[in-house]
Amino acid sequence: MRSLAILVAALSIGVANADDSTAPAGIAQQPDYLIAKQGNADVWAIDVDAHLASMPPKDRSGFIDSPKRIQQLLSHLLLRRGLANEAREHGLDKDPVVQRELLQAAEVVLMRHQLDYVREHTDVPDLEQLAKEKYLADRDTYKTGETVTVAHILLDTTKRTDAEAKALLLQWKADIAAGKATIEDLAKANSDDPGVSSNNGLYENYDPNKFVPEFAVAVHNLVQPGDLSDPVKTEFGYHLIQLRSRTPGKPYTWDEIKDQMVANERDKFQRKVQADHIDRLKSLPVEASEESVAPLRERYGKVEMAPAPAVPAAIDGK
Repeated sequence: MRSLAILVAALSIGVANADDSTAPAGIAQQPDYLIAKQGNADVWAIDVDAHLASMPPKDRSGFIDSPKRIQQLLSHLLLRRGLANEAREHGLDKDPVVQRELLQAAEVVLMRHQLDYVREHTDVPDLEQLAKEKYLADRDTYKTGETVTVAHILLDTTKRTDAEAKALLLQWKADIAAGKATIEDLAKANSDDPGVSSNNGLYENYDPNKFVPEFAVAVHNLVQPGDLSDPVKTEFGYHLIQLRSRTPGKPYTWDEIKDQMVANERDKFQRKVQADHIDRLKSLPVEASEESVAPLRERYGKVEMAPAPAVPAAIDGK
C-alpha cells in the first residue's frame, strides 16, 4: 500500500467550504469503508467519524482540509489500534482493572453525548427580541470581517530543497517588482497549488484568518496593493504572496446579522441548560462514609515522606 503522505497529498490548501454544522451522526450514516491498513491494524471511515465527533463542529472542515493533520490522525489511529490489538492478543483486556479503565473511558464519551442530548432536547424560547436588544445596544461592534484578495505561487519542497524553493521565489519576486513578469503568469507556469489551473493562483475576497497561520501572518504584513512577501514556509511548501486588495469590514444590518445573533443566544441558553443539569446532579446527596473512604489509603500503601535535608554546619562562622 502506498504511504499515507502520498494518499493525502492531493488535498488542496484552499479554505474549506464544507458545512460546519454537519453533525457527526449525519456523517456516520454514510457507508463505511477501509481507509488504511498497517500490520495487524486497520482504520475505517467510521473511525475518522468518531474522532471528528469529539471535535467542535466549527473545527471539523478545517481539520479535514489539512493533509498534514489527516496524515497524523491516520498514523496515530493505526499505531493505537496496532498496540491495542497486541494487548488483546496478550489477554490484557481480561484484567479486571483494565476492564474498569475501559469502562471509565467509555463513560467519558457517554457523558459528552448525554450533555449533547440534554442540549438538543431542550425547549428553547423565542430569543429574537433579546438578540435584537443586544444588537441595538451595541450595533457598532457587529461588522463584517475584513476580506483580502491575494495571488500566490506555491513550491512543494518534496520536489526540491528548501534553498532551491526560496531562491526561485526570490528571483520571481525581483522579476515581478521589475515588471518583467506577473505573479499570475509565473503561478500558472510553476505553482504546485492544485487550484492553480482554475484560478491562476488568485484567491479573491477571502477571510485572511482562514488561511493557514503562516500564510495569514504574511498576508497581514502586506500593506499596499502590489506588495510582495518574502518566501513563506507552511506545511504545504514555500509561497510567494502578493496583496491585491483589502476590503474593510462594514456594519451589519439587523436582517443580515439576525440569524447569527439568535443562534448565539440559543447557544448561550443551551449551555446554561447543560450547566444547570450538571449542577443538579452534583447537588444530589452522596452516600458514603468515613469507614468506606479511609481504607483507600491502606489499599494503595501509605506514602512515606522523605526526611527534610539536614542544615549544613556553618563554616568559618558564616
